[in-house]
Amino acid sequence: MTFRLSRRTWIRAAIYSGFAIAGGAGYVSSKRLEKVQADVPLAGLPKTLDGLKIGVMSDFHAGAFTTREDVLEAISIVSEESPDLIALLGDYVDGAYSHSRKNVEKGSYVFDALQKLKAPLGIYAVLGNHDHWTDAGLVRKELSRLPLTILNNQGISLDNGLAVAGVDDFWEGPSDPSEATRNLSPDSVIIMLSHNPDVNLQLRGDKRVRLVMSGHTHGGQLRIPVINWAPWIPCSSKYKGPSGLIRETEHRCTFITKGVGTFFVPVRLACPPDIGILRLTRA
Repeated sequence: MTFRLSRRTWIRAAIYSGFAIAGGAGYVSSKRLEKVQADVPLAGLPKTLDGLKIGVMSDFHAGAFTTREDVLEAISIVSEESPDLIALLGDYVDGAYSHSRKNVEKGSYVFDALQKLKAPLGIYAVLGNHDHWTDAGLVRKELSRLPLTILNNQGISLDNGLAVAGVDDFWEGPSDPSEATRNLSPDSVIIMLSHNPDVNLQLRGDKRVRLVMSGHTHGGQLRIPVINWAPWIPCSSKYKGPSGLIRETEHRCTFITKGVGTFFVPVRLACPPDIGILRLTRA
């Protein structure tokens, strides 16, 4: 007996095969962590800050698809660069499938791993929306065990003329950049940590904050090759393009990392995970 497959069956098989190939390639891509390096030119930067190096990490989403080994790889890459300062930008744990504090316990290995980080000018952390969706209080408690500073709408002036400010999550916070910078010296070069780059909407007219560092977007996570388009990015339209360094205004830049982990599915298409290494330079 001879079986002949219909045209519809062939088309269905081709579509399913395409999805399988794309999914497999996307999973492999999700494990190919990149190091994104960028010089950040800032007008008026003091000579003492020229060349200062910042390590940037975000969106671990531990407890879902990101493994302890993934986190340790990211930490190793950052540590090899010997940054002067490290910024941790939120979504340490994952709250995509259930908004439960148990997700913090499930992803607790991320906090154990982060203890390995060191930076002479300090490690600074803010929370993301997934941290709030699980249990923001418990995430803060876990972070407080580590040798770092949690910036919850707060700012700190360093001795070298640099100031580090951090805001709570733009969606779930509230985010309050005015409060975060209120007590900082007007002569300081202010860099701001915000999980969501949309904090720039709150900074309209601000000339004090010189650099914003954010994650949250995952760079789209799933981008269509060639046309470089992502079906959905959880932010305003300005940040739906490529990630990396963006000239925000005459006075301010924004750096967006694609993050270490994945959201909802363990796949990245034309959008590998990354950590950032920024170097401040005099413009």
